[in-house]
Amino acid sequence: MGFGGRRLKALTALAVALGLLAGGTASAEGLQVPGADATAGPARKTGGGFEFRRKLSSVDNPYCAIVTYVVPDFTAEASSTQTADDRSVIVIDASILKTERAYAHFLMAHECCHHTLGHTRLTTQRLGSVGPQPFYYLRPLLKNMELDADGCAVRMLRLTDEPDAIESARIRMSRFGDEQTGAYYPTGNERAGHIERIAAEE
Repeated sequence: MGFGGRRLKALTALAVALGLLAGGTASAEGLQVPGADATAGPARKTGGGFEFRRKLSSVDNPYCAIVTYVVPDFTAEASSTQTADDRSVIVIDASILKTERAYAHFLMAHECCHHTLGHTRLTTQRLGSVGPQPFYYLRPLLKNMELDADGCAVRMLRLTDEPDAIESARIRMSRFGDEQTGAYYPTGNERAGHIERIAAEE
């Protein structure tokens, strides 16, 4: 999920050609952003996800029945959110899906887990009558939310017999070393170690 310091680069196109993903099934569906201009790019939504008022390509997600949109130059790599009409969606970067398929599978499973574990709804729910929860209420939860989603994704990928996807995630996280993988997130070593431990479970 794209919290804290993660930012989305300017999108040069808001639709991905249907033939971009070799072997993938793509379709298009619009997301409405209340008050957004028809020519506008992405609108940030509370909780770190994004909504778009354009038709975007989507790809079949083998890990959950949640619409997964494909966006070029998405620097957060992947994100999960709720739309204005309370639909669950996932967004993933097009280049990762095209060139790093194993890691893309981990990301899709990870974002599915954020939805199924209730993390995404937590970041968008109202706090009494004052609207969505301020970020400072969520900040202490982010580390465990990421570790829980990592563990959930690893267990899912074990069931689908995809050790390459698990290993690609472990390697990617280990490159961060003792640096955090995002604002208030676990360090790379913490996530890599957690992935390795869950993968070794009996």
